[in-house]
Amino acid sequence: MEKNLQEEKEYLENTISRFEEIIEEEELRIKAIPRMHSNDPILMASLLSTYKTKLETLKRTINKPYFARIDFTSEETRKEEECYIGKVGVSDNDNNLITVDWRAPIASIYYDSNIGEASYLAPEGKIKGTLNLKRQYDIEDKVLKSYQDVDTVSNDEILKPYLTASADNRLKNIVSTIQSEQNKIIRNPLYNNLIIQGVAGSGKTTVALHRVAYLVYNNRQNIKPEQYLVVGPNKFFINYISNVLPDLDVNNVSQLTYDEIVKNLINENFDLISDKNKLLKLAEDPNQLFYHHLKVSLVFKNKLEKFINDFDKTIVPKNDLIIKGYKIIANSDIKNIYDSIVSDGVDYSIIAKKIERACLLIGKFIEQHQESIMSNVWKEYHLKTQNMDKTKIEKERKNIEYIEKELRNNCNQSLKKYFSNGRPAILNLYISFLQKINNYINVNEYDITDKVKENIVSLKKKNVEFEDLASLVYLYYRVYGPNEYANYRQVVIDEAQDFGEFNFLALKLLMPNATFSIFGDLAQSIYQYRGVENWEKIIKTTFNDKCDLMYLSKSYRTTTEIMNSANNITKYLNLTTAQPVIRHGKNVNYLNFDNNQSLVIGDIINSYNEKGYNSIAVICKDENEVLEIHEELKKLGINAKTITDTDTKYEGGLCIITSYLAKGLEFDGVIISNASEKIYNSEKPFDMKLLYVAMTRPLHELNVLYHNEITKPLINEIKENNLTK
Repeated sequence: MEKNLQEEKEYLENTISRFEEIIEEEELRIKAIPRMHSNDPILMASLLSTYKTKLETLKRTINKPYFARIDFTSEETRKEEECYIGKVGVSDNDNNLITVDWRAPIASIYYDSNIGEASYLAPEGKIKGTLNLKRQYDIEDKVLKSYQDVDTVSNDEILKPYLTASADNRLKNIVSTIQSEQNKIIRNPLYNNLIIQGVAGSGKTTVALHRVAYLVYNNRQNIKPEQYLVVGPNKFFINYISNVLPDLDVNNVSQLTYDEIVKNLINENFDLISDKNKLLKLAEDPNQLFYHHLKVSLVFKNKLEKFINDFDKTIVPKNDLIIKGYKIIANSDIKNIYDSIVSDGVDYSIIAKKIERACLLIGKFIEQHQESIMSNVWKEYHLKTQNMDKTKIEKERKNIEYIEKELRNNCNQSLKKYFSNGRPAILNLYISFLQKINNYINVNEYDITDKVKENIVSLKKKNVEFEDLASLVYLYYRVYGPNEYANYRQVVIDEAQDFGEFNFLALKLLMPNATFSIFGDLAQSIYQYRGVENWEKIIKTTFNDKCDLMYLSKSYRTTTEIMNSANNITKYLNLTTAQPVIRHGKNVNYLNFDNNQSLVIGDIINSYNEKGYNSIAVICKDENEVLEIHEELKKLGINAKTITDTDTKYEGGLCIITSYLAKGLEFDGVIISNASEKIYNSEKPFDMKLLYVAMTRPLHELNVLYHNEITKPLINEIKENNLTK
């Protein structure tokens, strides 16, 4: 039944009233739980946690309980269902549905279907029918402002109210504005590996997190939230996205950086060497790129594999198994047993599993030869004690008792000590590989001898480069196996263009039971010494071609004018250009400054503040420029937060930041401090990608400063806008 505005307002009031009733009931239930379950503290804690989470969710969503409605008539039942879609699904105590969760199967009709014939995939199969109404609501603080009936939610006009909103210091959920191309990715089945190539502003990060929320909801019977992992590029970024999943009613999903995974994995604390100096230094010296790129390649992985196979040959010590000075088993017997182990459904390339198997087989050997072993021990004992005094004989007797006990336990404790070589510290094992690297790579041929030496010195001080991380993961996996990491079922990687081939493969080995959703943009691949070159290679090497490549080609962040300007960079690099959503704003303003850079920046900041922008960024190429501009603005009485790679949070407001740290963030207004050809050299793809990142950060307004000559890809843009001095 189609409702008019007054009826919709009354329906909203009724819905809020029902929410309030449920909230009251939940509060009473929470008060009663300690009294009812005082004799079972574990059950009490579990129930309190469950109901408190439900209560928090209800309180968080009551101000806007739903954002859309669909009326759908099923072919089978011929009955029209009126579904109000919200951020969470809510039912009353009689199990009457009040709002439908946006992740529920029927809700997919809202995102994917036009009025008329429609269908959705439910657990029982495909449900066909007719979509009679699709309505979108503007609700604020429990008040219905307006609604509109739409044929397709992907209509750019529908998005405008959401896209013109201000940005703050946190990423928002997009449940009310998910587009069809985004929805296909979000609702893709858990068992599919995906790589998503998305242009700047296409919503990669929000889609990635909404995919996690969707998968958690629809697989909640079999998979716990703890079995999902989000991998971000740095702690700053992790904090920026941290509110999204709880806001989508998802808790306990791990959100980690690659280096945090490695620290947890190898149980060693180390410092990650900053990319900031390397980033610009290596861009100036292409000859230095080779070693860094080598370490994230599968060539390096293959060399490590040879090293670990050689290491495996050293696991059995050269000495016999001796307990309390008595020979129990000859080294040759142990080595024969160890070397005879071959894969029989178990992966014995993992050294820990091979040692475990060897200990079982040696235990059987001991069981079968226990009598002869003890006979030899007694012979040795009698020889040893012939000329001993009573005290020493008593000591030897205790040794014999210990041996008898160990033999009854198949020498478990002694074998653990005997195979201690097989439990190395992973950082030390990696250093050992680099010290012997000449056995595996001709370092002189590649002129990387000095780089390897520097690397070893740093590692000994526990200073690790990002490019070392994949090797540490791989070595751990080959020595100890995946262990608890085998529990993960879905891994989402964001800003994935900054990972090398080896990074992906190492994670896939470590998490063998997980499928992967990988999000990135090759146009923003600024770490050319470690980033991936193309997605097809990853599909082949990491996933054996069992992976789908999908695209997000529309940019929802910036205005058409800003995106068209930024597309000059991607065209120049022969990369895919973004399609802007039809939202117009001011032309990009290009300003040629002389010696008054800080004054110009200050004036623009003031104009941004007058427009009420919540988040403003001055984007510089490097950290030195960040610090210089910060000092100059301070003289003008302008206080800005400087963000460097040691920061972990952005609190909103005015900040000065490097372009590489701004990747993945968005701001209402942006000022690029200096886009001169001298600063962003058009001959260097690295510089162009940094500039592209900077130009695609603003939602509403972009000012680009330059001195003398602007970088070449933007020259025509200035001419077209008639902004040259």
